[in-house]
Amino acid sequence: MKAFDLETKKTLMVLSGGNKNVYLSSRNLKNSKVVVNSELNTYEITDATNVLILESAVDALESNLK
Repeated sequence: MKAFDLETKKTLMVLSGGNKNVYLSSRNLKNSKVVVNSELNTYEITDATNVLILESAVDALESNLK
């Protein structure tokens, strides 16, 4: 998060599947939320200042939108 300068901004991280380590680690970060792509909704996207989507999650989101 520090490399992307996102540590002080409200950030939404979108994963392709459940990742316990990322979820547990993100609890220590203020202003961050982790969701799985199947649970993503418009409120969470518009509420976040930044959206960080993993490459594997992009592929899954594209297949959901077809």
